[in-house]
Amino acid sequence: MGRWRSRQGISFDRSAIDACMDYLRNRTDSNFKRLISTQGSKLAYKHHLWGSIWSKLTIEEFWKKELDGIDWNAQLETSVEEIIQFLKDHERQWLDSVLMYLPQGHIFNTTVYLILGYDSIVYGENAALNLNFKQFHTDHREAVYYLIHELAHSGYFRYRRMPDLAGLRTVSNLLDAVKLLTHLEGMGVISPFKLRMEEQGLLDDDYKVLLNRKERRQRVQEYFTSLSRLKKEPNRKLDKEDSQILETFSARPKRLWYIAGGHMALKIEERYGTERLQNTVKKGHAMFFKTYEQIRNNLAV
Repeated sequence: MGRWRSRQGISFDRSAIDACMDYLRNRTDSNFKRLISTQGSKLAYKHHLWGSIWSKLTIEEFWKKELDGIDWNAQLETSVEEIIQFLKDHERQWLDSVLMYLPQGHIFNTTVYLILGYDSIVYGENAALNLNFKQFHTDHREAVYYLIHELAHSGYFRYRRMPDLAGLRTVSNLLDAVKLLTHLEGMGVISPFKLRMEEQGLLDDDYKVLLNRKERRQRVQEYFTSLSRLKKEPNRKLDKEDSQILETFSARPKRLWYIAGGHMALKIEERYGTERLQNTVKKGHAMFFKTYEQIRNNLAV
């Protein structure tokens, strides 16, 4: 079945996976055209264009590049099918986990496209889950945790707009986008946190850092130091080199806004409870940062 529906307004579409497997088995032009015509392939390409402001790749060039290093084998196909079944079998776990951190009464209007290649991403309220990710094959629970993370983003974008990265003009605009994306990633990081702790599913490096007090403190400090630099020249117009600033906050190995955002979310929940954290999704990143600053400065509510 190419598409199935979960509860709470979430659908899954595997047409890109099926088209990709056919293409990897037999790299013909017709199989490639079928692959890039799927909605999952198109969603991933749109996300690439959004995040890579200066990219000039066509969708054909993009997918050729993404699939260049992937070879078909029976083990890969079997493992992908096992991951898909695992997601179906654990629906209650991932759905309960993601709804815990979204505003009460939230109903999704989301399609999750299962893809092979690129990344696990969200574009608007829809998501793509890359089933070629090595961690998913090492431990199928990782696919559940990542699905929770991406659905947290899908839910977030019901209440907030994706920042227009190509439309940023000043450092102030950039700072606002960094804060929104920090809030976004913080909610994504905390959403599977309790399930990961309960199951000891700690393969992902972000959670190893969050559980290492010294490393966590260093990365949070580096994040806020970088943020402070942006605050010093808010009216300066951006140039092409400034696009690297987003990379500084997001790139491996430090993944600063994932670690800092996750840290902030954990501290807010610890101090004020889950409902207060849920409410920041509706109120926005300004409330998220203000609430964390109250904790940081040891102020009462």
